[in-house]
Amino acid sequence: MNKEHILVVDDEPDIRNLISDILKDEGYSVSTAANGDEANQQLNIKQPHLILLDIWMPDIDGISLMKSWNEKNLVSAPIVMMSGHGTVETAVEATRLGAKDFIEKPLSLAKLLQTVTDTLAQYEQTTDNNDTIGSVIEPIGNSPAINQIRSALDKLYKTKNHIVIEGANGVGKCATAMLIHHKRHAKNEPCVLLDAMTVDDAFEEKLTQHNGYFIKAKKGTLVINNIDLLSLNHQTILLSFLKHKQFALYKQNVINSIGFQIVAISTNDLCQLVKAGQFLSELYEILAEVKLELPALKDRQEDIPELLNYYVNTLPDEENTPYRKMSFAAQNLLRNHQWNNNILELKNTVRQLQLLGGEGEISKEEVDSMLLQGDNMAQNIKHNWYDLPLREAREAFERDYLIHQLKTVDGRVGELAKVAGMERTHLYRKLRVLNINPKDVMKT
Repeated sequence: MNKEHILVVDDEPDIRNLISDILKDEGYSVSTAANGDEANQQLNIKQPHLILLDIWMPDIDGISLMKSWNEKNLVSAPIVMMSGHGTVETAVEATRLGAKDFIEKPLSLAKLLQTVTDTLAQYEQTTDNNDTIGSVIEPIGNSPAINQIRSALDKLYKTKNHIVIEGANGVGKCATAMLIHHKRHAKNEPCVLLDAMTVDDAFEEKLTQHNGYFIKAKKGTLVINNIDLLSLNHQTILLSFLKHKQFALYKQNVINSIGFQIVAISTNDLCQLVKAGQFLSELYEILAEVKLELPALKDRQEDIPELLNYYVNTLPDEENTPYRKMSFAAQNLLRNHQWNNNILELKNTVRQLQLLGGEGEISKEEVDSMLLQGDNMAQNIKHNWYDLPLREAREAFERDYLIHQLKTVDGRVGELAKVAGMERTHLYRKLRVLNINPKDVMKT
């Protein structure tokens, strides 16, 4: 039986009831409305997966009603227009404004059911793909550090706890979040990504509107990336919903319970941010029911050959790069390389060797040359800002400046904020954008 809910809006009761009976016979859940006001009332009661909307109605025409819904972000479901007086121009106008399809009266039963089936299938596919993150990858390697992570994950898969994942840049935090979701829900529920770097003043609206993050997450997973960059104001908004485990639809009195789990991702230690007064203690306790810290590659160097072989073998299939086996000498050189950006940098290195290297086996000499070229390029960028476009020159200067100042203040971000004359939240955001990890800076 189908579980999708369909709203039928038509001023003719015979047609309205006929469509409703047909769809119910097919297993759909159906609600009906005779005009725009009743349609709005039905939206407040339950959000549909599909709306069948008549163009010609006495109080408001269907196109104007659809416009008002779009302007107010009242619906996220696809809309199929219906009309007994349809013309090509009307159909074009309806689809231009957002309708997914157009069917004419008198209705063909076969046409109606096929349109409903196709539109719902397209909507479900779009919903599954929107705001989701990468492919599912099991932990790679057999080092003590990664075996400990693997053991912890095996236990987490059976729970419904909120989780905080911490770790340096490029250690695979997003991939781990996706893996946890997949093991908990498989394909039954959505996994939705919210990146705190993109948060603006409309944060509450984007969380709680009809097509917002909370509605999209359903009973699946909401992954909040870079949660350490949320301002205290935005943290307070999030806390107000999570502590009561419910939210009201934006500017409405419709209450929804929170049934999804949150996986919060942070590059910085949230405990330290709590101590510094930059992260709400109560929000941290709600999110960090379980805390998982992923190790850097320097703490699991014995896993590097296995990681190299994994990307050597998978990138050709995933990205259509040329397949090139890597020599043991090349692997040994890369095993002892300092991976400042961890797995992400390692993957990019393999891709670079496959795409821009020679043919045949990847040799130690080729890897050595590429690494040296990268070091020289970094030095040239540092000392030749005047040869760069303004934006790139500014970024290069800011990165060099912040790294230099971090070293002078012994890696203390609070002191760096004073030296740079920046508000600390903005500074954390800037460090993230420029790919600067204070912990790594102090090790160089």
